[in-house]
Amino acid sequence: MNSFLSINTISKKLLLILMSVAIVSTVSVAMVFSAYELSSAKREQIESLQSVSNMLSPNITAALLFDDQDTINELIKPVLSRADILSVTVTNVDGKILAKSTANNVDLASLKETNNLTNITTPLTLDELGYGELIIIADDSYINDRIQFYGKFLLLLLLSTFAVSLFLSLFLRRIFLSPILYLSEISEKITTSNDYTLRAKEQSKDEIGQLTTCFNSMLDTIEQREALLESQVKLRTKELENANSQLHEFAYQDGLTNLPNRRYFYKKLQSLIDINNMQFALIFIDLDGFKEVNDTLGHDYGDLLLHQVAKRLQHCVRANDMVARLGGDEFTLILEGVNDVERASEIAQKVKNSLMQCITINGAQVHVTGSIGLTFYPADGRSVEDLVKHADQAMYLSKSKGRNRYEFFSYAIEEQAIEKRRIIEEIRIALKEDQFTLYYQPIFDIDGVNVTKAEALIRWKHPQHGLVGPNEFIVIAEQNGLIEQIGNWVRDQAIKDAAHWFRLTGKVMQVSVNCSPLQFDRAGLWVDDWIVACNKSGLPRDTIIIEVTENTLMDPESPIQQQLHRLSDSGIDIAIDDFGVGYSSLAYLQRLDIDILKIDRSFIQHMETNESSIALVRAIITMARHLKVKVVAEGVETTGQHLLLQQLSCDYLQGYLFAKPMPSDQFTQLYITPLNSKVS
Repeated sequence: MNSFLSINTISKKLLLILMSVAIVSTVSVAMVFSAYELSSAKREQIESLQSVSNMLSPNITAALLFDDQDTINELIKPVLSRADILSVTVTNVDGKILAKSTANNVDLASLKETNNLTNITTPLTLDELGYGELIIIADDSYINDRIQFYGKFLLLLLLSTFAVSLFLSLFLRRIFLSPILYLSEISEKITTSNDYTLRAKEQSKDEIGQLTTCFNSMLDTIEQREALLESQVKLRTKELENANSQLHEFAYQDGLTNLPNRRYFYKKLQSLIDINNMQFALIFIDLDGFKEVNDTLGHDYGDLLLHQVAKRLQHCVRANDMVARLGGDEFTLILEGVNDVERASEIAQKVKNSLMQCITINGAQVHVTGSIGLTFYPADGRSVEDLVKHADQAMYLSKSKGRNRYEFFSYAIEEQAIEKRRIIEEIRIALKEDQFTLYYQPIFDIDGVNVTKAEALIRWKHPQHGLVGPNEFIVIAEQNGLIEQIGNWVRDQAIKDAAHWFRLTGKVMQVSVNCSPLQFDRAGLWVDDWIVACNKSGLPRDTIIIEVTENTLMDPESPIQQQLHRLSDSGIDIAIDDFGVGYSSLAYLQRLDIDILKIDRSFIQHMETNESSIALVRAIITMARHLKVKVVAEGVETTGQHLLLQQLSCDYLQGYLFAKPMPSDQFTQLYITPLNSKVS
């Protein structure tokens, strides 16, 4: 019902307009006509009564002059013969009724309440002198009857007009709206079907016909544009498919070797793990010597080398196996269906032999090898993370055993890795909580009496394991970037202790500090830190001795040698530690201003039983004397060793025979306080 009454279509709106115009027009005309009829009837009655009054007034005036009341009555009675006149009254000047005639059966009082009376008062005058008034009262109710008649007539006319206007409205609506409704129907079909080939027929030659023509023209344009858009969409779709294909290649393919990259490797690995009862071997390969190729020949050669290595690895596996490059010089092989050590060993050996073959790049002969680690799924791990981690651990085991080999993962390796990670974290905690301390081992003169030097040796006061020596954590610190922080702490503590001893005695107690090659940097910042720290503490020259190994000094172009020159020029002495066990070249002794050679303990241990050891020690001492370099014998543990070193004129002695490493306060009490007493 609500939808029927709601004006929500053009058809209903047009019908409402036409009907409203017809009804409003008819009602307006009827109201005007009724008002006109009412006013005309009233006016006619008044004019008629006025005429009667005007005719009677002269005669009645004359009768008044003669006071002839009978004549007056005779004059007014005939007037009552008129149906609408109810009463006629004649009054004198004072308003006194002189004569009155009333129609039969008329109740003027009740008629006055209905307001249906017309009152005509005419003055009775003669020669401009007034003698009274003639009052005629008439009934105008007949006018209402006349109006009711006209009302019924107008209502009938209105109903007839409504019916005719409704018919005409429906007819006109059909004539005018049919083309518009037709266009609306076609539009709805096009909208619901998206078929722009549909066209509207021209049903008239008027503006609607022009609208139909424009509508069809618009459809032509839309159809053309849709066809163009469809072709463009197909073209863009093809371009997107190509772009997606390229993005897939970029996302999952290594641009240098065209092998699957790290992302695809992990995705492939996970897909294999998700397959029930799947078994496969994972081989992790890290190239040995790749960095040297990059450093000597350049990165372009390194890229070409990686490309050649990728080809060789692909030739080592089956077509259904996967070779991937994880990045840098790291490669992986996934061998589906391989779950035994023998088969995996064959492939690993094949990879190893292939990599050992010389590679020619732009005329340059390049040699690399591979450190290879192997794991099996599911025996060595059931997740991607575990498999990759275990393969990496096996690879590092082969690298630590000399490289150019392959190793299988074992859980003992993981236990070692876990222990290594534990030590790394504990080293970080030790640095924060100041758990490190310096022990000092005295270095005596040849008689074993006087102490003018001491070697600073780091110890770790572990909260659970007690005192831990450097052999248990220094190598791990070097491998994981912690040696610089430890070295900085050792530097500051050694300088602090040496400065304290100098203030106590006024004499220099030389402190020897071991330095890792990893602490040296090409920019020389490490040397700057040493020089600044020594100057800031006010230490005299030759108080600090920096100990380095022979292997550190073998490269004549190494910036380390340049930095050692700067240290020597700044008053910091240089000592060669473990002398005799490194490289055979001794040219660096001529190039560098070396102050001390420390003979390795391995020569000292066998002096009493091995003549060759005595000869080597003698040769070192003789060479040092000619170079004006002092010699310290390390690891002196017996009296016989001491006597032999005295015979060979060694300069200084260090070993358990004389004293073990000790805390700084104990060293101060034994070797600094007595010296202070002598000075006093």
